[in-house]
Amino acid sequence: MKTGDELVDSMFDEIAEVTVKPDGTVEASLVEDAAQEMENAVADMARSWREFRDVNADGPIAIHDYAWWKALVYLSLAEDRMKTAFCGRDRSPRSIRQYHKFRLKMIAGRRYRTDA
Repeated sequence: MKTGDELVDSMFDEIAEVTVKPDGTVEASLVEDAAQEMENAVADMARSWREFRDVNADGPIAIHDYAWWKALVYLSLAEDRMKTAFCGRDRSPRSIRQYHKFRLKMIAGRRYRTDA
C-alpha cells in the first residue's frame, strides 16, 4: 500500500487525453508515456514556431493572409498542448512563470536546465 506522498506523486505521472466526437460523446483515456507526450509537444511547438516565424518574417506591417492565420492557429494549438503537458492542471502563477521560462528557452534553441 502506498503512503500519502507516494499516492500523490503517482497521480501526476499520468496524462489524460480527452476527445469530443461530433455527435457530442466524450472519450477519456490515459496517455501511457508522459515523457513521450512532452517530447512530441515540444517538437510540435518548435515546428509551429519556425513556420510562424517564417510566414511572419515580412515585419510588423505584414499582410495577414491565409498562410499567416493558419500558422498562427497551429502555433496556438501547439502552445496549448505544450502548456498542458508541462503544467497539467496546475495553473498557479508560479507554474505558469516556470512554463514561460521553459518556452522562451526552447524557442530560442537553448537547452533548459533547472537552477540548482
